[in-house]
Amino acid sequence: MKEILLLVAVLIAAVLAVLLKKLGILSKTTRGPGGALPYFFTKAENSFFQVLRQAVGSRYVIFAKVRLSDVLDIDRGVERYQSHRNRIQSKHVDFVLCEPQDFRICAALELDDASHERDDRVSRDHFLKTAFEAAGLPLIRVPVRRGYQPRELAGMILSAVGEKPFSR
Repeated sequence: MKEILLLVAVLIAAVLAVLLKKLGILSKTTRGPGGALPYFFTKAENSFFQVLRQAVGSRYVIFAKVRLSDVLDIDRGVERYQSHRNRIQSKHVDFVLCEPQDFRICAALELDDASHERDDRVSRDHFLKTAFEAAGLPLIRVPVRRGYQPRELAGMILSAVGEKPFSR
């Protein structure tokens, strides 16, 4: 049920974003050395996403910039429920891989740039690692670099999710 709700929320957000963009309401761009860049992805994220698509092929559906509260669930009966909920409410992970048949979440990926060396990010990253371990979901950390190899990325994913090689 949670997966279906996640899919519906993502689809609604995507349709809304397209409509807002067509109406000219959502047209934020930044300017960089290469011209206009989409606001949704940084240049590094876009580069990584293109290789990630090649790496997983049709094996997984890729969602980007997913709120942590849409991935991790906190039981209402847990002590300090609202405090825990608040802690995940405003955080997101860069990419989530889901099964194409039922949109079951299989893994999340975080693209780590130099900002992840800051104390506040180190603390956040530790929290994410602990939260994903508690949920029994792999969190794959990928260092930012100039280029990625689809085969190498596929190997990282396979190692994390413990599956046989998938076809592209």
